[in-house]
Amino acid sequence: LFLGLELVRDRETLEPATGEAAALVERMRARGVLLSTDGPHSNVLKIKPPLVLDRGDIDMALRLLDEELAGLGSQRST
Repeated sequence: LFLGLELVRDRETLEPATGEAAALVERMRARGVLLSTDGPHSNVLKIKPPLVLDRGDIDMALRLLDEELAGLGSQRST
């Protein structure tokens, strides 16, 4: 299982959100979820969960990712 999520600053221009992706990886690491970046602009979040995981693990990781993405959005609008 491998999932990639491309982060962009603007949906029209598709400007890569390289710095935001790096910050998100670090914030998720601090919360116990390991992600990495990939792609030519290092703006693709690479999610490679362990082979052994349960619904609780998935729910927790998605909840934390949602919180951190919301935090990135609020930082940009201030």
